[in-house]
Amino acid sequence: MPTKTSAATRKKHEDSHAPEGGALKQLVLTEKPSVARDFVAALGGAKAFTSHDGFFESDDYVISWAVGHLLEFLAPEDIDAAYKRWRLQDLPIFPAEFALKPKAGQKARLDTLKKLFRRRDIAGVVNACDAGREGELIFREIHRFLGNEKPFRRLWLQSMTPHAIRDAFDALQPGEKFDGLGAAAECRAESDWLIGMNATRALTKRLQTRRERTPWSVGRVQTPTLALIVDRELEILSHQSSPYWQIKAAFAAPGHTYEGLWFNPENKVEDENGKARDDWLMDRAAAEAIAAKIAGKEGVAVEERKTSLERTPPPFDLTSLQREANRRYGYSASRTLQAAQRLYEEYKAITYPRTDSRCLPGDYEPKAREVIAVLAGNPAYAEAAGHLMRAGLQNTRTVFNDAGVSDHFALMPTEETPHKLPPVEGRVYDLVVRRFLGAFFPPAVWENIERITTVEGERFRTRARALKEPGWYLVYERKTNGNDKPPPLEGGRAAATVQETTIIEEETKPKPRITEAGLLNLMENAGKSIDDEELSAALRDKGLGTPATRAEIIEGLITRGYMKRAGKALAAAPKGIRLIDVLRRIQVERLASAALTGELERHLRQIERGERTRADFGSEIRDYTREIVEHARDFSFDKLYAKEPPLGKCPRCAKRDVVEESLVYRCKGVEKEKCTFVLWKEKYGRYLDRRTVETLLKDGKTPPLWGFFSREGNPFRAVLALEADGQVQVKALQDAQDEEFQAPVDPRPLGTCPLCKEGVVIETPQSYICSLGQTKGCHFALARKLLGRTMTREEAVTYVHEGKTPFLDGFISRRGRPFRAALVLGDHGRHTWEFPSREETAKSKTAEAGAVTDAEPLGACPACGKGKVVTAENAFLCAEGESGCGFMLPRVILGREMARQEIVDYIAKGETAMLDGFVSRRGRPFKAALARGKGGKYRWKFPPRGEA
Repeated sequence: MPTKTSAATRKKHEDSHAPEGGALKQLVLTEKPSVARDFVAALGGAKAFTSHDGFFESDDYVISWAVGHLLEFLAPEDIDAAYKRWRLQDLPIFPAEFALKPKAGQKARLDTLKKLFRRRDIAGVVNACDAGREGELIFREIHRFLGNEKPFRRLWLQSMTPHAIRDAFDALQPGEKFDGLGAAAECRAESDWLIGMNATRALTKRLQTRRERTPWSVGRVQTPTLALIVDRELEILSHQSSPYWQIKAAFAAPGHTYEGLWFNPENKVEDENGKARDDWLMDRAAAEAIAAKIAGKEGVAVEERKTSLERTPPPFDLTSLQREANRRYGYSASRTLQAAQRLYEEYKAITYPRTDSRCLPGDYEPKAREVIAVLAGNPAYAEAAGHLMRAGLQNTRTVFNDAGVSDHFALMPTEETPHKLPPVEGRVYDLVVRRFLGAFFPPAVWENIERITTVEGERFRTRARALKEPGWYLVYERKTNGNDKPPPLEGGRAAATVQETTIIEEETKPKPRITEAGLLNLMENAGKSIDDEELSAALRDKGLGTPATRAEIIEGLITRGYMKRAGKALAAAPKGIRLIDVLRRIQVERLASAALTGELERHLRQIERGERTRADFGSEIRDYTREIVEHARDFSFDKLYAKEPPLGKCPRCAKRDVVEESLVYRCKGVEKEKCTFVLWKEKYGRYLDRRTVETLLKDGKTPPLWGFFSREGNPFRAVLALEADGQVQVKALQDAQDEEFQAPVDPRPLGTCPLCKEGVVIETPQSYICSLGQTKGCHFALARKLLGRTMTREEAVTYVHEGKTPFLDGFISRRGRPFRAALVLGDHGRHTWEFPSREETAKSKTAEAGAVTDAEPLGACPACGKGKVVTAENAFLCAEGESGCGFMLPRVILGREMARQEIVDYIAKGETAMLDGFVSRRGRPFKAALARGKGGKYRWKFPPRGEA
């Protein structure tokens, strides 16, 4: 740890920065405190640096930090008090300049930076914020706000290992080299403000109901992203199932038996994905006739065997990593990004994660070989890495390709070997390592078999696929297989006799909802679902958002109530459907179009490369904003649905037609016949689309429908039915849970049942249960979702084998409070709760606080009275014993970063002074003091009325 100076020394130090006789220094600004500490450790540690309140200092460097964005644009009401009231006539709002103000709670941090920027011994500044568009913006906002005129250079990091940090400091680049990146970042921020602020105000004024308190948030990227989910949801909601049949036949051929599925190339029906199906029959009688026709008959089988190559996938960029983690483990894009960021910053185990490149630099092959040699010493990767060291690297011309590298190269592991990674970080690290190793293996070779059996003029198809040469699949420990493929026919032709026929009855299903992996693909490719790597690369400049922002966009749409998670998939909420519907009806198509908005993202990339000017982009955005506001302000609700035909006759008065309006379907006889029939567009969390309502009015009921949610948030399937008085009832189908929302089931047993000791524990969509539960009455069961928390398979395996889980976070009590507990298997087969002891709680809090960054005591612990309070990464905490007594005060409270002296006052005096900059959960700034309560916990003390 760097040496800590006393308060007197600090004061003297701050007042004596004349350059005479002393060496000039560089001020290094990082994006977060943890990065600053990593720099200190890499550049000399405690021997070279002393620690001060808000910065570290050596003979050559002063290292300080931001805490993400310290500044934000002035809000409209900051520009003109008249804008505090939202009025359509004030729109659009175009500021003369985009002035900045400190974010709530960040003034003290900016004051510290201001003093450092102005020190006379600071010769220049190093921008060491994250190497990307957002990091560039964070630095340039601070640089502009503080009026700094000193020259600055750019530190561009690809890895956080000490060696990589030192190399980057030896290769500082001129700041002006990144002016294009800075201009693109500023244009992005300004366009988001102009479109978001104006469109949100305009649409909130037009769409907000009396009961609503939250605005209708609209954004340049978030709204077209929402449109992708809405379009799929409307397809699902309007789907009405139809039955279809398939015919499966079992055949006997020389030396073996096999199965085939009937097909007719001329009998094509589209499935839910728009794929032509030639093996579906829409008439049961026709299926039965074919089955009877071929029963026991002999036919001829002809087969063809071909080999194909499966190309080696390139290393991950962030988006492809997020997609793979979602596909394999169900992780959200946000969770994967958090894990990758920790692997980069905390464990130094992978390179910079927020990259959109899938290639490595042309001169990086020696570095890759070093990393492979390190991985060969890790038992988990020894076989694959050892193979590469013996056989050499394949695909080097495509992997090491400067043309495929943008600001950052593809994700790869570093030479640091992490130990005892948390489960999520461990899985994400494993994905990165295996994809990196696999990139240097040859393609996989498959044998594809197609056998056509013709009996009485009816054709049956048998397809099989076997891995002949695993190639890159070796990294995933997948060997060659062929056990499930039929033996070859001699000469490619043989007689085959029908042994048995089976008629399979199914029903058409709606398209599946889009998963986060699928949405990330669509966002990356401007609304097009593309698996081909080359075509995807061609469209990448037109994507929605950037790899660094896509996870945040998805989470924002969920938080604002526009969409919700449905298992691994995403479902549009009625509010989101209404927003997109209105935007399209008022002809603001661009705001709801992924392709058109992707063009704006391409223009930002052009600014970054110097191919487009800021003035051109600014003019385009102002015209776009003006268009949105005019359409939102001028439309009439009466005309929104005027061109839509009636949906049917009113079931209550039977005289007038039912028509569509913005929020409801209603009878046109409301005024004349005083008919009160109204059907709201939302029922139990499901949006009622036009086709559903047309069917309801015509038939008096609907077929089973997907997409309803109970008050507890559980999905269910239901039928809508009209009562005699015209009321609409929702009748849940107890035996038909919405398949879209059922969690995937792993068929492998988790272990022997710990209750009956005879059966095995198996996985169902809702629970982990004993396989003998129904036959022998074993009562073992563990719900997959408990008190708002989804139990992972790994946690369930631990529970089955050990009778107890570790202490787990994330449970929500019936009072809505989060808590931590372990599940313990009870004698009755159900779980009981075990809560952590004080010591374990203290350890948990200590871990949450992060590493100690400043060991100089702030005072005696107000909770235990024995320990001393010290400063950690995320909190001020007690340092008594191994893990402290559990006392902890967050460094950031309600959006405000607490200064060291304020905590000293809190401990010594029992309360702080009145402090500005706190932000309530409703987003309102307020002033208050922290007063010490029982156990050292803080309570709020507010100023007297009139003094706030």
